[in-house]
Amino acid sequence: MTAKGCFSYKNATVNGFNITNQLQVRVEAIGNNVAKIYTTDENGNPLPMPVNVSLRTGEDVNVPVYNNEFLIVWIESYVLAFGGVDILWLHNQKQQAFSASNGITAFSL
Repeated sequence: MTAKGCFSYKNATVNGFNITNQLQVRVEAIGNNVAKIYTTDENGNPLPMPVNVSLRTGEDVNVPVYNNEFLIVWIESYVLAFGGVDILWLHNQKQQAFSASNGITAFSL
């Protein structure tokens, strides 16, 4: 794993990760305690959540997709999987510290 930065529920910065050449995952705060994880194409256009993308809590509880996104809260840690392989870890700190698999590049908007 390689550290890829931090996410804060307290600002408007959108953090993103290039999963493939055509698929990005973005994390965006929607309130002081809630954020959403959603997918876009390489141009930032929203995409339906692919069936091969899943999210679970640090306690291995699957998080359901809601309106083509995952909703997350600051009190949990999370693991995002792509094709059954864990690729992104969000570690609880009242912000999320990202770690990602080698080859995953990160960006902020």
